[in-house]
Amino acid sequence: MVARLPDRGINAPRRLPRPVEVAESTESAGRHNWLLYVFLFFLPLQNIQTGYMPNLGGGLNFLNIGFMLSLIGAIRCRGSLSRGSPVHKWIIAYVLANCVALMVGYNMLHLEEDGRFNSLKDAMIAVMLVFVVEMSVTNWATLKRVILVTLLPMPYMLRVTWVEHAGVDTSHYKDSLRIQGTFSLLGANEFAAFCVMMAVLLLALLLVGKFSWRWRALLGAGIACMVLGVIWCYSRTAYVTIIVGVLCVLLLMRGRLKMILPLLIAGLVLPAVMPESVTERFQSTSIEQGSRDESTEMRFKFWEIAWEHFNAHPAFGIGYKSFQAREYNPYGMDTHNFFMRELAEKGLFGFLITTGLFLSLLAASWRAMRVSRHESFAYPLGIGMVAAWFTLLVGNFWGDRFTYYPLIGYFWVYLGLMLKAQEFELAEQAAIAKASTDAPKPEVTVRRFAQPRPRNA
Repeated sequence: MVARLPDRGINAPRRLPRPVEVAESTESAGRHNWLLYVFLFFLPLQNIQTGYMPNLGGGLNFLNIGFMLSLIGAIRCRGSLSRGSPVHKWIIAYVLANCVALMVGYNMLHLEEDGRFNSLKDAMIAVMLVFVVEMSVTNWATLKRVILVTLLPMPYMLRVTWVEHAGVDTSHYKDSLRIQGTFSLLGANEFAAFCVMMAVLLLALLLVGKFSWRWRALLGAGIACMVLGVIWCYSRTAYVTIIVGVLCVLLLMRGRLKMILPLLIAGLVLPAVMPESVTERFQSTSIEQGSRDESTEMRFKFWEIAWEHFNAHPAFGIGYKSFQAREYNPYGMDTHNFFMRELAEKGLFGFLITTGLFLSLLAASWRAMRVSRHESFAYPLGIGMVAAWFTLLVGNFWGDRFTYYPLIGYFWVYLGLMLKAQEFELAEQAAIAKASTDAPKPEVTVRRFAQPRPRNA
């Protein structure tokens, strides 16, 4: 939406609008998708969904009903999808590739208790959130409201994590410390991956965004909740990915040189203040043959099995969510590597589409960061999404961090927010450029001087 500038008259002094004035002009009254807000609040609280919300069967559960109501609310908001980004086409291609993989799996393997369709439906609902958010966000006010809603569940998530952590009485690491937080149907690695992703996104908003002190306090509290969740989950992958994400934010942000001293201090202080159990868990990481722990050793076995299935079915794979079946994997376990599973289950057809989707996500985030002014909300969102992309990339080499809806749902939400923020930002830049072109030029008075008299006159 292009802001309309007031007409001050042709003789008024020339003054271009400041970016803040143009941003305020786009804060027009818009409809709020309250149904989406409620849905997003409960989305990462899987323990409440499974423990307190009824499942009526036939698809009548929190996820399906909540998504449909959110979609209806998005249609009522009369918003539109952001324009100028090819990421939408890659998302549709990714959804269709998963449907093809599901059909391949049905054709190759028949299971008595087949939950592959429901698994695909839940994963695609998380992906479709990007479209619902884009249709619901019509101005800066609704965009910031969605960010606020994603912050609200975090204190409760911290409380659940702390109760689980405090229930294990030990000062040294053992497997009972691997808590799952609010992800009641998943595990510690998935919950830690969610905390890493959100901590990195919020850090970018805190360090780079031009927010008021109230917003900064909320963002800081959210970061604290997520960082504590990472520490108490004892996920070695999460420890590595949060370092990667923080470094990405600091390297991409403007004024990164001033962060060198705080980074050095943090590097010296953090190892000393970390619990001994965390240090023991981190030091147990090794990928060298002969020194791997059982968890790491099993991953290499799963990858070998997945590679064998890819070689046997290189075009379309063995089908969606088929690898865990004992007919294909005698251990009955996942590959613990998202990309290896894509190769085994979807073949080159699905793997190339997934790769294209990942690259389009990075390109869209990088473009939002590059084309936006530093005082715009699109700038920190772009930096945060680039950093979150790298955390997902690294994390998916050691597990599935891309298909579980409680984990990945907020990633698609923030992608939608970033795309809309970029659209608003480009509209503001166009408004400023138009105002600069249409503004009346100041009158110039030409003084007439007498012609110099010839010397011979």
